[in-house]
Amino acid sequence: MRNRRIASTILWMAALAVSPVLQAQTAAPPSAPSENVKPKDHVDLSGNWGYSIGINFVPQGGDAKLGPPADKVPYQPWAKDKFLSERPMTGPRATFENTTDPHMVYCDPLGAPRIWTWPSKFRFMQTPDAVYILYEYDMNWRVIWLNRGHPADPDPNWWGDSVGKYEGSDTLVVDTIGFNGKTWLDMAGRPQTDKAHLIERIRRVDADTLEFTLTIDDPGAYTATWTYGPKTVKNLKEGFARSQWICEIRENQYFDDAVEKPTVQPSPSK
Repeated sequence: MRNRRIASTILWMAALAVSPVLQAQTAAPPSAPSENVKPKDHVDLSGNWGYSIGINFVPQGGDAKLGPPADKVPYQPWAKDKFLSERPMTGPRATFENTTDPHMVYCDPLGAPRIWTWPSKFRFMQTPDAVYILYEYDMNWRVIWLNRGHPADPDPNWWGDSVGKYEGSDTLVVDTIGFNGKTWLDMAGRPQTDKAHLIERIRRVDADTLEFTLTIDDPGAYTATWTYGPKTVKNLKEGFARSQWICEIRENQYFDDAVEKPTVQPSPSK
């Protein structure tokens, strides 16, 4: 009995000694990398970026402080009239009183490219299949698909359908169609239609600087394509999304009643 126990112990110890070898021989080989995984030879957009790249998206050489014709925006007649009829909170006709800004009145999504006018931070999340842009303001996010084209008939929405590609080692190019035509183009109130085609070129200049260039092609509202930029934003060191910016209709109404109206309306004489 004693000899059998010793023999069993010797066999058990031998099995332990051999098992790593057996495991090495029988373990499945590591899986090959996915074909969708791209080499890291493209731009790294990591950082806490902000704030805005501008308020008025006017062509190069246009005067953003003035309306047409000095802004050099190629309006169609109806788009020019629409723009001049709006009551924005910023721009050449800024007013806090009775604004017609659909975002401030109804909390409609800002959409693109207007989101770039807002003075808040944003961050990129890069994956093999998509780039996600997280916006601190209103806790919004966009998806930029990397490995597909646009659908033949995209469903119109606030942000459009965005596809992207890396260009060289420093630039992300974003191509967007499929807008619903319900958003302003910029903070000044220029219209945008469902025919809009937006190209955003985002170039990393250095560790602390991004450069944006927008190409705006909207044959529903404008007679020609124009380019805005390049404009730069900085890599901010403070944390991202430490404050939650949420558009809420009741809070906007309270601000209008408690702050805006007493400011813009004269106090009743005693």
